[in-house]
Amino acid sequence: MYDRKKKILFFFIVGFFIFVMMGNEVFATQNTANPHLTIALDPGHGGEEDGACYYGIREQDINFTVAQKVKKELEKYPNVTVVLTRDKEETVGLFERADRASAANADILISIHFNASNSHESQGASVYISTGENYREKLQKLADHLLGEFEAIGLENAGTFARVTQMGGRRTDGSFDDYYGVLRHAYNSGMPSVIIEHCYLDSKKDKEFFQSEEGLDRLVKADANGIASYYGLKKADGTKVKAKHAKVFGGTTKAIEKGCFEAPNITGIRLLDDKEKSPGIAHYEVKVEDPAGIRSIYLVYQNAEGETATIFLNHEKGLTTGTYQLTTYISPDLAPGKYTLRYIGAYNVCGYDAGYNRAGNSMIGFGKCDWLNTFSYDKEADLNIEKPRNVSKAYALRMDHMIQMSALYHRYPLKLDYSN
Repeated sequence: MYDRKKKILFFFIVGFFIFVMMGNEVFATQNTANPHLTIALDPGHGGEEDGACYYGIREQDINFTVAQKVKKELEKYPNVTVVLTRDKEETVGLFERADRASAANADILISIHFNASNSHESQGASVYISTGENYREKLQKLADHLLGEFEAIGLENAGTFARVTQMGGRRTDGSFDDYYGVLRHAYNSGMPSVIIEHCYLDSKKDKEFFQSEEGLDRLVKADANGIASYYGLKKADGTKVKAKHAKVFGGTTKAIEKGCFEAPNITGIRLLDDKEKSPGIAHYEVKVEDPAGIRSIYLVYQNAEGETATIFLNHEKGLTTGTYQLTTYISPDLAPGKYTLRYIGAYNVCGYDAGYNRAGNSMIGFGKCDWLNTFSYDKEADLNIEKPRNVSKAYALRMDHMIQMSALYHRYPLKLDYSN
């Protein structure tokens, strides 16, 4: 009888131990549903930097609100840590944002923004990724998940973009740096990063997403779901978000409408005038390859003192494949001297942009998140500005009219300059 009681007690203890261990295993499985992931959310602008301001909304405020809400959503997943790169009213430099994310051992930096345009006619969500090779494929896939979510809530897909620096800065591997400072500093810190431009604060069509709490929550859910589906995150009960992929990978709405998904190609440029006087008109020959039509071309020059000048080339319609003679206005603000062409920028009617950096005797192009063509260049479009000259009132009015017409025509998305 005594032995029987001992056996019963033994099996009871063993059974209880097994039960506890199984319970702990189930608990551990639920709470280790995901490998540990740290996400740094970067609310763009802040403090002295308002960002875009429309409909009584400051971008810095809405960026912070969205970041807080996305943080709360992502923290519902076990083993996911979310940090913010700034407090609500704090002014933080771009390098510092990347540095704070790096100090938190973040696996990725996601910068939260809203957009605006010169024409006030643009709309939709877009994602900017680094031009660097190390993370580009992964970041394109993340952008695909995010844009799929934005499409699902009714936003237009404004595309996936990457943009190189305008002044030729290089990484240690020789490739050109990112234009956007937060992407550049993150990449150079060994960390992948993206910028989410949720929609346009100056768009009548997009305002349903930022003028109400309900609309904002739809954006927040899209952010959280896109990130969760990309990383394959599971909640404590094992459920996952099903990925929504963009209907056209990285395609802008206008590109979908026109069936054209190519970045604008510049294949040659030269100045047709020997010397330029200020103020005055300069003539250029430009060769382009674009089936949809290039709507804007601009040139970034630099003089011996390091001063830069941006000049827009005038044309009245989209430039499809061919050779064109284009004009520009030389402002009296340009100091006399030699100006070296450093960068050529172009936008086409489908919403894609491309940038060409000078490297030795070549112009190297980047657009649509990939390297484009390279064409030879040996100072063919460098400027030599003579001393400013006195002009008649009629000539000055004509030049002023040309500037105004140029400003009206060149309608390309306005990216607030957070490039430093």
